[in-house]
Amino acid sequence: MKILFSILIILVLSACKQQTTTRVVDDGYGLLYSVTSQQQNVDKLLWVKDPGADIRAWVEQIAAFNQEVTKQLEAWKASGQVTSLSTLGLPPAEIEARERATKRTTGELLFSTDVNLRLSLVVAQLKALGYCSDLCYAIAQETKDDGIQEIAKKWEERFKELNAAGMKLLETPAVTTPQPKPVSVPSAPQHH
Repeated sequence: MKILFSILIILVLSACKQQTTTRVVDDGYGLLYSVTSQQQNVDKLLWVKDPGADIRAWVEQIAAFNQEVTKQLEAWKASGQVTSLSTLGLPPAEIEARERATKRTTGELLFSTDVNLRLSLVVAQLKALGYCSDLCYAIAQETKDDGIQEIAKKWEERFKELNAAGMKLLETPAVTTPQPKPVSVPSAPQHH
């Protein structure tokens, strides 16, 4: 009877560990998806704001890569390799704080101009890129799927590359130098 009870305890603990590991991985996918599905549209800001050619090109790369990651996460969900993209594993206060931070950052970007716009945009993207890189690292460590692990490691490296490019931008005049004001040319006097 003791042996049967011991086996039962081992099976229950093993199942609990498997469930916890699955939840941790699902949380990682959900957190990554929550960021990439927003960041894939970051280039839409360029419709109303012009941060300059260098930053524009970098932001477009970020949007394209996040779109690629988002589509792959959705494909894994559709195939059953990932069970959830909505599980975040966060307490309600953290979710609310994140939503407020996102709204605040969006407001800052929409109402900032010139150097403040460029700095706000670059800093916001650096935060997102660093976070996504760390999530990809965690996913690669936790998953048992070799294919997902390999892709997560590649994503981690790409997020790091984009982050490094943003850090270099911070050191250039593209971010810190005020753009010249457009010169208005007086119209020629009209003769009647």
